[in-house]
Amino acid sequence: MKYKMYNINRLKKEIDSDSIYGQCRKNEKYFTRNRKLTPRDLIYYTINNRGKTTKMELYDFIEQFELKKVSDVALLKQREKLDENVFKTLNQNSLSDFYNLFPDEVKTFKGYIITAIDGSDCEVPNTPTTREKYQTITGKNAGNVARIKLSNCYDLLNNYVLDTEIEEYKHSEIDLANKHMETVEKFITKYPIISIRDRGYFSLSYIFHSIKNNKKFVIRLNKNFLKQEQKAMKTDDETVEIKYQYDRIRNYINIDPELYEYYENGNTIKVRFVNIKLSTGEIETIITNLEEEVFTTDDINYLYQLRWKIETSYAYLKESMKVTNVSSSKDCIIRQEIYSQMMVYNIMQSIVNDLENEIEQDNYKHKMKININMAIGFIKRLLVKILVEDDRKEREKLSEQLFNNILNNIVPIREGRHNERKSIVKNKYHINKRKSF
Repeated sequence: MKYKMYNINRLKKEIDSDSIYGQCRKNEKYFTRNRKLTPRDLIYYTINNRGKTTKMELYDFIEQFELKKVSDVALLKQREKLDENVFKTLNQNSLSDFYNLFPDEVKTFKGYIITAIDGSDCEVPNTPTTREKYQTITGKNAGNVARIKLSNCYDLLNNYVLDTEIEEYKHSEIDLANKHMETVEKFITKYPIISIRDRGYFSLSYIFHSIKNNKKFVIRLNKNFLKQEQKAMKTDDETVEIKYQYDRIRNYINIDPELYEYYENGNTIKVRFVNIKLSTGEIETIITNLEEEVFTTDDINYLYQLRWKIETSYAYLKESMKVTNVSSSKDCIIRQEIYSQMMVYNIMQSIVNDLENEIEQDNYKHKMKININMAIGFIKRLLVKILVEDDRKEREKLSEQLFNNILNNIVPIREGRHNERKSIVKNKYHINKRKSF
């Protein structure tokens, strides 16, 4: 059985099990009485979220799955009892099975899982509750808007959201990155990891401890960081010593005494600097601890270019899946809806990853790929219907319908496009970017 079908069956089994009650409870007293909405119903309701009003979401859900009628107030009370981390647990259990049980489907680069970490600032319902919980953005044209920092760790070759964190708007990106890696390393144990990061994630502390613990990284270097070392480069790929400078390490005396003492004792940090020429002619400097004997300059360039895929994933998550179109200002529900949709995105990707191998590329002028926007639409239409189906044969029949719908909607890959980005006012309802649900 391929992972895509295994994953659907596994998820249904876990949600329908008695153990799900323990994972769902915020308090041991919750979900101990028979109610119209069970934890199972709440999980399926949240997965089924389509960005509509609560009343309409509830009406459609009850009608579609023939449940007893409940009010939106009763729904809200039950949802407040639901532990939002149940969706993270379900997602991580699924990913753990993928990396451990399906080695033939796991894509690596020279034996490494390639990850990227990046954040996105997202607006949430602008209420006193959210403004108190999360910091607001202010400015001449910004008003007083509540925002969260949404951070993801993403598998760039297998296209899965490995971990999601939600914090205040101005929360440290580096702290979130460290938290991501602590989580991911617990379930990706069979493969070493290379972490690709943009310039905002540069930290001497991170580099020092990564080298010490043999954790691999590729980071774009800000032109204002380590300027002396960048100017002293004689070639486009060489080992560089980051030497002691008091201004560089003075802030680490409290936050990382080990690094501070390391430098105070006359040591240096040796890393590899790689200059990459962009199509615009601009030079970007990459800092890494990948060995020259194993990873060429072209490999480093390839790995960093992969990082763009996490930006693409955010576009699909925010635009096509409406992941930040949350229905409540309550923190637990904001997290429930975002975490659940990350799980749905991964289910969609497990299907796309497999089906793209079935595209008969010889029949087309251009190389083809699955239309992700349409795939998301079909997932939203059929996924929960499949999950609630108790008859295995009927579930497999519905799954095949889903797979065929996705496979029949493909688009060409047009490589080599380098159109100049123009600053223009965007049409909010662009005819080529309409949503699939």
